[in-house]
Order: sequence, then C-alpha cells, then structure tokens
Amino acid sequence: MYNIAFFLGELQLDSQRKVLEGIVEAAKKDGNNIIVYCLTLSTDEEFNIGESSAMLYDDFGQYDGFIIYAESIYSAAIRTKVVSKIMEQHKPVASIDCPLPGMINVSSDNETAMQILSKHLINEHNIRTVNFISGPEDSLDSVTRKRVFEMEMVRKGLKLEKERCFTGDYYARSGRAAVAYFESKGLLEADAYVCANDQMALGAFYALTDRGIKIPEDTILSGYDNIFEAANHYPRITTVNRFEKKLGEAAYKNVIFAIEGKDYDKNPVIDSQPVYAESCGCSAVRPVNHRIVVNQYSRSKLREARYSEMISELTVELTNAQTAEDICNALKPRLPELGGDAFCLLISDDENSSFESGVNVVAGINYYNGRFGAVSKEYIREHHPRFDNKVGGHLYIIDSIHYREKFYGIAIIRDSNMPFFSEFYRVLIMTLSSALERVRNVRTMQKMIKTLDEMWVFDPMTHVYNRAGFFKFSEEILQKARQEKEDMFFIFLDLDGLKIVNDEYGHEMGDRMICDMADVLRKLRNRGELLMRYGGDEFVVFGKGRTGSEVEEDIVRIRKAMKELNDSGDRIYKLDASIGYNMVPYDNEKPLSSLIELADQEMYKEKREKHKR
Repeated sequence: MYNIAFFLGELQLDSQRKVLEGIVEAAKKDGNNIIVYCLTLSTDEEFNIGESSAMLYDDFGQYDGFIIYAESIYSAAIRTKVVSKIMEQHKPVASIDCPLPGMINVSSDNETAMQILSKHLINEHNIRTVNFISGPEDSLDSVTRKRVFEMEMVRKGLKLEKERCFTGDYYARSGRAAVAYFESKGLLEADAYVCANDQMALGAFYALTDRGIKIPEDTILSGYDNIFEAANHYPRITTVNRFEKKLGEAAYKNVIFAIEGKDYDKNPVIDSQPVYAESCGCSAVRPVNHRIVVNQYSRSKLREARYSEMISELTVELTNAQTAEDICNALKPRLPELGGDAFCLLISDDENSSFESGVNVVAGINYYNGRFGAVSKEYIREHHPRFDNKVGGHLYIIDSIHYREKFYGIAIIRDSNMPFFSEFYRVLIMTLSSALERVRNVRTMQKMIKTLDEMWVFDPMTHVYNRAGFFKFSEEILQKARQEKEDMFFIFLDLDGLKIVNDEYGHEMGDRMICDMADVLRKLRNRGELLMRYGGDEFVVFGKGRTGSEVEEDIVRIRKAMKELNDSGDRIYKLDASIGYNMVPYDNEKPLSSLIELADQEMYKEKREKHKR
C-alpha cells in the first residue's frame, strides 16, 4: 500500500475535479491512498500563507510519492514552496500540465488542439475581429492557447489587437468582467469571443445575452476544457476536450511505476480533441441527454438547498460559541451529512504557540464510522491522522483552518463526495475558520478590557490600588462598617530617605525601594484591608473592626518586617517609613479624603520627631 500526496487548487472547478477523479479511480483499484491538499488561493498573500499552512507544516516523509497540479495553484510564491518541499524528499513526483525539472511531466496536447480549433474558427466561420479572454498570465496553458491562436491569425494575415485582449482568472466572473471591459472600450461587437476556458466562456455568454447579443447569430463563442456545464448548455459551447481524467490517471500510474522501480514514461502526453458545437454555429457532436441533465440539476438543487440550510443553522449556533470546544460540539451533529466515513478536526487557538515549537491541540473531533473517539492532545505538526493506517484505497482531503495568515488547525475528511461536487464544503471550512477567529477576538478583547480595568484601578509599578481603585472599593468597607457598627482605621506611611536613594543610586533603585514597601504592606494584610499607593512615596492602609491598640500592633509588625528586610543585607538602602494612624467611628460622615488627611497629619508628627533626632 502506498500513500500518494496530491496538491491542487480550486477543487470546485470541473477540470480539477476530473483530474482528481482519474487519480482516485486508479488508486482505488490498486488499494493505495490519495491524500489531497486543496489550496483555494487568492491575490492576498497573507491569506495564502494561512491556506497553505497545513500542507507546509506536514511531514512529507510519510508519503511514498507526489503529484502536483501546479497550473491550478494560482500563487507563484506558494507554488514554489510546494515544489521545493516536494523535491526535498527525493521521491517520485509527477507534474500535470506544467513541466518542472526533476519530475514526471504529464501534459495535454494544448498546441495541436488549439491550432485545430483556431483554424476551424478562422477558416470555417470566417472570423476577423476577435475579443480574446485569457487566463492568468503565469498559467502555461493560458499563454499557450493565446499564442497558438495569435499565430493562426497571423497566418491568415490577421492581427489580434491588444485592446481586444482581457486577462481573467479562469472563473465565470472574468467572462462577465471581460464583456464589461470591451463595452467600456466601445469594442463589444466582434466576430468571435475566444476564451481560454469554459467557465469564462459561460460568464461571457450570459453577459452578452444580457446586452441583447445573440450567440451564435451575432457573435460566435468558444471555450476550452469541455466541462459538464458547457457540454450540457444550450447552445452547447464549442470547446476542447482535454480528457483530464486520463491526465490524472497517467500521472498516478507513472509515479507508482517509479516507486516500484519499473519503467515509466517521463513525459506522457494526452491528446486533446476539439468539440464543435452550437455556440460557433456548428451542430453538436453528440446530442445533449436532457434527462441526465434535468435529473442531475434536480438532485444538485435539493442537495445544495440542504447544505445551505445546514450552514445557516451552524452559523447561527456558532454565534454563541465561546470556546473552540463549543465550535466542535456545534459541528458534531452535522457530520453525517458531509458524507464519507471519517472526519477529523484538530484545532489550536493557543496564541502563544508557534510552528517552530509545535501547535498544541486544544479541541477537536475524531469521527470514524459513525462514532466519536477521543482527540489526543498532540501537536498538529506531528500528527495528521490517517484513521486506518493499514487500510488503503481511500481518499483524504485536507484543508487548513485559518483566518488570513493565522493557522488554527486542520480538517480531514475521508471518502466524501461533498468537496468534489459542492462549494458548500469550502463554505463550511471558512465558516469554522471565521468562528475560531471570532472566539479568539472575543477572548482577546476580554483580556484587554481586564487589563484596562486593572490599569484604571491599580498602580502599574507596585500592583496595589491607586487612588481611583481605592476610592472605588473603599465604599464597600464603609457600608459594612456602618451595618456592623465597627469602627474603621487609616494607616498613613511615608517612605524615609527616598530622595537620597534616587539621587545617589538612581530612580530604578528608588522604584525598588517603593516596591519593597508595597510588598511589606501587602504581606501583612490579614483582614481584607485596602492598600493604596497614595502618592510617589506615600501609602495608605484602610480597614475596619480593629481597636486602636490592635492598629498600633499592626504598625509594630510593619516596622519589624522592614527591619527583617534590612537585616537580610540584600539592599544597599535602609527601608524605613514614618507612620501615623487615625481611628474613625463607624457613624462618621466626613469624606474619606478628609479622614486620610487626619492620618497624614499623625504621620507628620512622627516625621518631625525623627528630624529632631
């Protein structure tokens, strides 16, 4: 049994699905596993970093071979990283439709098929003005198709005008955007719209018909790839059948041959075949089986309606999630609807973790054959579950759980068709990612609020109450004293010699002296007294339920603690303070500030006596 890793982007596109189907069908016959990394990338490289994290931090050493559909990975930076990591393994690898050094290069015959299609459009339909909609500029397929078409036009003495070329992204939206672009340039009318793939051709078709332009009566239209939607469209789209399943099968088989030490084809080429149909004015090569189309459409609509309902229900439930565990619990009841026999979700929302040290799993799901198992608290980096490591013939699809560049974990589903035929699986992954980001943001906000609260009421250096905190919480002591008819007291302390320490040893040593005083007072509290840093070198202790003699005993203990600290010999300064106190009857009506001043006055009596000595 072999484990083959396959890397591709945009699984929701028909061409990518067909390639994967070809690989999976061949692997199942052999009893081998296919592990797929789906990379739905964007122009936002920070998003792409998160999207590729599960793949980039996997251990490639566990795989026996690799297949990469580099043309479908629409980020040069990520594509380079994938290729580099694969080549580090020194194991058999096949590249589909993108020749790469050191790999088995499997390709479709783009040149011949595009040349035949171009000649057909130019010679048979006598086109002269063309609006060309190409794919990404770094796509070899797209570049080849445009180049071949331009060459055929030149042979006929024609020219593909630069302003009549639009660069798209292989999605239907690009076809719509291209039509809008040509319209803005006054170039909407053309003999033909030639598109680098069927998705863009379909987008252009509806954009044109919305503007009253009929196909093929007013302009003809062609695509490329012969996807299901184009083949069963009316009018059927003129296109090229690339036989993508054969591409996938050829890539897989030659990798297996290389693993087993057998002879293999280093550069297999799969023939492509033009398909002439109604969108260019020809008759369809084969009739559309409307029964199949209608049945598939009805089934798809019902399935998508249920998936939409499930995502909506889950989204509502996730708004109440407070932890990663809550997110997992919300997803669990819905797992049977995803299809397949196993699903694993490993999540880390540890803000202090890093890939270098490992990402600690804090929550997850381990679903297998209808049962939930325990999720081990392991590192994601070292643990990509494969469920039955001794059983082959399975398809695993792995997605990153992330928000932009922040990687939260991985989702793995086995033998499910949902990722193949429904974009709702992708929506589900994004929903989980967004929910985790919201949970983390809420937790971060709570920490920030707590920190701000503490900054408002605590002195940042000594971590005892400042004036705001003291006056906020002293009211509770006042109320209890009056209810329980217990007298209150204030102890006022003023550090002696702080200015000398600052001048001779620096303010850092002076700050340490202030903190020592706070520590002494903090340790000697025993009945819920409030402790406040009243000023630069002044402290106040406020409490209730003690007599004057007991407060004096407390002061003796404070002096004793200062002496013990001085006797330890750990300080270059002598910790000392002038101390005064004031007893307050429980029925006193004076404001706290006035009562503190009375204790302050008592303290100054002692300070003056010290100066006399």
